[in-house]
Amino acid sequence: MDRLILSLSENFEHTVSFLWLPLLIWTCISAAAWVVLKFSDSIHPHYQYHTRLALLISLPAGFLLLAGLQGLESALFAQNTAESSLKIITVMAPMEIGITPAETTASLTFLQIAYAGIVLLFISGVILSIAKFIGQWARLHSLRNRCSYTETDTIDNLDKKNRELLGSIRKKVKIAFIDADIIPVTFGYRKPVVLLPASIRNHNENMNMALRHELSHITQNDFLSQVMVTFTQAIFWFHPLVHRLKREIIEYRELRCDLLVLSEESVSRKKYASLLLELLPKPNLQQELSVNMAQESSNLKKRIQMITQYKPNLKIPKRSSLALFGTLMLGTIIAMACTDMQTQQIYDEEELNLMTDVDRTGERGYHQVIIFMGEEDQAARHEGRLGQLNNLKPEHIESIEILKDEAATSRFGERGAQGVIIVNTKLDPDSYNTVLQSMGLEREEFTVNTDNSEPHEDYFVVVEEMPELIGGLASVQQQIRYPEMARRAGIEGRVFVQFIVNEQGDVENPRVIRGIGGGADEEALRVVSQAKFTPGMQRDQPVRVQYALPISFRLGESETTHEQSGSEPQE
Repeated sequence: MDRLILSLSENFEHTVSFLWLPLLIWTCISAAAWVVLKFSDSIHPHYQYHTRLALLISLPAGFLLLAGLQGLESALFAQNTAESSLKIITVMAPMEIGITPAETTASLTFLQIAYAGIVLLFISGVILSIAKFIGQWARLHSLRNRCSYTETDTIDNLDKKNRELLGSIRKKVKIAFIDADIIPVTFGYRKPVVLLPASIRNHNENMNMALRHELSHITQNDFLSQVMVTFTQAIFWFHPLVHRLKREIIEYRELRCDLLVLSEESVSRKKYASLLLELLPKPNLQQELSVNMAQESSNLKKRIQMITQYKPNLKIPKRSSLALFGTLMLGTIIAMACTDMQTQQIYDEEELNLMTDVDRTGERGYHQVIIFMGEEDQAARHEGRLGQLNNLKPEHIESIEILKDEAATSRFGERGAQGVIIVNTKLDPDSYNTVLQSMGLEREEFTVNTDNSEPHEDYFVVVEEMPELIGGLASVQQQIRYPEMARRAGIEGRVFVQFIVNEQGDVENPRVIRGIGGGADEEALRVVSQAKFTPGMQRDQPVRVQYALPISFRLGESETTHEQSGSEPQE
């Protein structure tokens, strides 16, 4: 159970990191547009409808485009790196030590349990919504098969306009008169069906007005848009603006069809309004997926008011409304997808572990930046983010190689299971620092002694048995003291310390390769210097091994309490 909760919690964090920014952008754009539309009653119903529809459809479309761009970027990066010149591979397995109280246990935290609960709630909501969606679809399919359809040629009282509409629709429209008092309803995209109550068949004017309204739904592809809107609501059921937009889409869809019907001079506004009042109390068949003449009673007053105020010479803005729909939807989708371009330049130091190996003697002929990938899902995300390596100029790079799967584990064991990226830079310090800066690290000033007057440093980067920290993380955690300066300034982050573990397991030459200041760098050096390791082994002999530890400084509740009270942190 703990593993399940932990997995759900991690999935929540990864999902939120992917969703929050594009969802926030969509919410801001949609909320702003909704406010403008809400307080502008003079805007034509066509614009009202298509604006809301564009906003709602752009929500899933924006995430689909964002996911597609990330997948394409990962594929292109994998293809490009496969063509790189390959030479030497080295790998390192850094460890992360979090600054937490010594008594911290491995038990689940409240946040992890809460995150897991949120994931389960979201999944349950989606499953229930989709199950409802499928159930309604099945009932509509069953209803279609049970109906007895009437050939349009046999409907004697069908007026000229409806015959023209039926002739202009490329799909074959089936019409059925059923012995039930229902609201006229339309469903189906490729094979549309119109159901009318048998009671209005002999009322020529009412039947033609009702049929004209339903045929307007077919010509405008309203069933398809209704399915897309309902599916979007099922996925994003937690967002209140989605529900609001859907209700108003239904409202303005009916207003728009009313205008299309009233645009015919032969239609009486008074009789059309009376027909709406007559149909409203009748049952509504599968209103979630179907489209019908009187779907919502709450907007009847607005519809009647619009009908009475309708001007016959009012122009219906079909083309400009569709242009607005396309422009707004495309703009919103691009705005959501562009969040990927913004975040790709930000390196996630919480997931990426790397170390450096400088050739100070010039004997080897290149410097190394070694990246040891994390979990599989992290590695997939990093493939896109590490694409910036392809932008480095050739004069800075000696070689780049990526090892994955069996190629990595066959040489480096389980430590290379998630993949290893090795960047061998040219020997000059500028090339080395260019790569460092692309990884988000600070420049490192050094000189290369090419006359070989200094002895070559004798240490390994990879050995058969890597050093292990004696006592585990707890032995280091007990020695950590959060620096007062960093505490008061609210400084958090990671300090990367690189050092040598000698043949006796002691730490030699520790140095900070990336710091955060506030005394945290010095504290990291102090703790690492006191650490004790079992030495690394190569061919059954203890050897010197280069190692690196990224040490995290995070202010928890106990640190916050110290800061507020002004008391000194305990040793």
